[in-house]
Amino acid sequence: MHLVDWIVVAAYFAWILIDGIRRSHRTNEVEGYFLANRSLPWWAVGLSVMATQASAITMISIAGHGYDHGLRWLHTYLALPFAMVILCATVVPWFTRAGVYTAYQYLERRFDVPTRVLASLLFLVSRGVAVGTSLYAPSIVLNLVLGIPQVLAILLMGGLSTAYTIFGGNAAVIFTDVKQMVVMFLGIGCSLWVVIAGLPEGVGFGDALSLAGASNRLEAIHLPANTTEAFADRYNLVAAMVGGLFLSLGYFGADQSQVQRYLAGKNVDHSKASLLVSAFL
Repeated sequence: MHLVDWIVVAAYFAWILIDGIRRSHRTNEVEGYFLANRSLPWWAVGLSVMATQASAITMISIAGHGYDHGLRWLHTYLALPFAMVILCATVVPWFTRAGVYTAYQYLERRFDVPTRVLASLLFLVSRGVAVGTSLYAPSIVLNLVLGIPQVLAILLMGGLSTAYTIFGGNAAVIFTDVKQMVVMFLGIGCSLWVVIAGLPEGVGFGDALSLAGASNRLEAIHLPANTTEAFADRYNLVAAMVGGLFLSLGYFGADQSQVQRYLAGKNVDHSKASLLVSAFL
């Protein structure tokens, strides 16, 4: 790492923190803090929904999975657009018109307080484990690349995220997610450029694709030959459309980390548009 690299990293972190504090307008009000006064544009909410389901684990582990198994991981996402359409027709209007701040507040109105408390507790425990894993994975990378101790890396990432969330509320979180999605797309593009540029002399991109195809790494859609294979093989079209559909419905329809995003849309149509952006992009 050269001095200019450290300057870029430090400037990015400072930008995130300063912008989060700048967006602290009316965060002293409940709706302003949790829902950004329902005033955020659909495209920002949509990118935030995407950023919430992606992390360093996505960038690192899925790339390794693709090296071993090819494109079959894509089966996991095939049912996502169908799940988003169902949610746009059902859950999004219910939550938005009910004027709730969380998905679990809606459960309290529909059932009772114990139901809300139980659902909230399950979310907090599961999300805590997930966030812990999401912080641990990049801490390994920061330790290997920058030499930063893992504990210090986790404290820096967690502390920065906590700071801009406390000061800026949901608006700061969503616009920080937008920045991170831009950085993630740029990172993917740069990675592809480095990989292609690093091919051996005389080997073109088409040759690399031919080799990948010959080893079945370009098989993105697999139709099971029989019922047994449909249940035994984790990556096939049947498993994707059934298991992936319910997985997406549960995550985007009931997980507060997602519900909090699209409840910040200006109206029902904006909330729907944000989910569709994530589904198809």
